[in-house]
Amino acid sequence: MPTWILWLSPVIVAPVLAVFWMSWAARPRGPVEAMQTVQQYDRFKAALRQPVPEPRRARNEGARSTR
Repeated sequence: MPTWILWLSPVIVAPVLAVFWMSWAARPRGPVEAMQTVQQYDRFKAALRQPVPEPRRARNEGARSTR
């Protein structure tokens, strides 16, 4: 098999896979119950209200000196 086919195959295959994935991801979904949607939104809001944990250590701690 010529090497140019191996080099050009990702150029052809990647966009084709992207088109198939986008058509699958954008497919129409079935109806969702209102209560389920409200519960999911409440869980989302609760997750955003949680405090952000402190970092374990400062970024420059443990870094080697270049001098």
